[in-house]
Amino acid sequence: MIKTLKFGGTSVGSASNMRQVANIITSEGSTLTVLSAMSGTTDSLVRASDGAVRDSEVDFLRAKYTECIGELLTNKQPSIDKMEEILTVVSSDSTIQSAREAQGELLTTFIFTEHLKERGFKAELLYAPDFMFTDDQEVVVQSKLNTIKNVIEPGTYYVTQGFIATVADGTLGNLGRGGSDYSAALMGVAIGSSEVQIWTDIDGMHTGDPRFVRGTRPIRRMSFEEAAELAYFGAKILHPATVIPCKEAGVDVRLKNTMDPAADGTLISSSDESAMNFHAVAAKDNITVIRISSARMLMAYGFLRKVFEVFEKYKTPIDMITTSEVAVSLTVDKIEHLDKIIQELKEMASVEVEHCNSIVCVVGRIDYDHAGLAARVFKAVENIPIKMISYGASHRSMSLLINSEDKIATLQSLNNFLF
Repeated sequence: MIKTLKFGGTSVGSASNMRQVANIITSEGSTLTVLSAMSGTTDSLVRASDGAVRDSEVDFLRAKYTECIGELLTNKQPSIDKMEEILTVVSSDSTIQSAREAQGELLTTFIFTEHLKERGFKAELLYAPDFMFTDDQEVVVQSKLNTIKNVIEPGTYYVTQGFIATVADGTLGNLGRGGSDYSAALMGVAIGSSEVQIWTDIDGMHTGDPRFVRGTRPIRRMSFEEAAELAYFGAKILHPATVIPCKEAGVDVRLKNTMDPAADGTLISSSDESAMNFHAVAAKDNITVIRISSARMLMAYGFLRKVFEVFEKYKTPIDMITTSEVAVSLTVDKIEHLDKIIQELKEMASVEVEHCNSIVCVVGRIDYDHAGLAARVFKAVENIPIKMISYGASHRSMSLLINSEDKIATLQSLNNFLF
């Protein structure tokens, strides 16, 4: 069985954790192992873009990785040399930021591969930008990775980097935060994996976010559609794009806990036909509401097209939308171009903008013909001011827009009432 296993930054955040990861991939029989950088690395590399603090960040990274190398490896010198090579790249004024941010994955995978070899395993380190390419619109896995499928040697552990890729101009870049999950999904499909496993520090998907909600429980099985909704609307355990290639290829995704490998975790598959009306709740923060009103919308056609074209022009996705005869309200979570968007919208309508909102998404089998389900959701939040409601695009979710200050109370109430 071909398996692809991906481990996040916390999972490889120390020498002891790396030993645990090595134990897991050998016991699971991982064919391809995809690693993030050690926890805290990417944040440090982002800060290193500021030349004024770059030296201190380089010192921090040198100390962090030297400690890991010292605890993990007997033959330290190759990894020390690699670390100094990478820190030279980080220190250079000529290094572009996207390439600087990619260095953590390169160093982490090098050290981990050296550890596997020292333990007597046959391991091969692959350079992800050789086969991962992106133009900001699409990520493509090139033929070099596909050929690995034909030359896989039993007992060889292939290790590579998540998050990083060759970008459109041919330089080293990345897929953005959380991109390691997506990398693993694409790679897993490319080599014909029967399963892609995402290992983090939590026992799979929960009915709510354990960071904010008391009394949540893990979900053992769920559909791709449910997982996609939860990931998009705030479930941090999984990058939203991860399920797309796996669903299309019929490859199961399993979410597991590095710190508790024996726990069941969550299996995400196309075969799951859970009858549960309510499966989980997630929340997405930093939501901005834009309310657009114009008498020209009355009995008119084409107005919404003009509105959407503005957002398309500035590559700003819309999360929720509601309409009436003379108004439309919508939400976005990317505000880099908000001023320009508002300026253009004001040429055709009056516009109001409101920040500091959250979207709470209830996921499950909320069938259109099942009376009383919406009433149960609204009963749970009867004391919470609701600004927008979205339901009907699918029978898998219902979304509510609320003030961010009400988020925790909303999540707790929904968890208590629905589960």
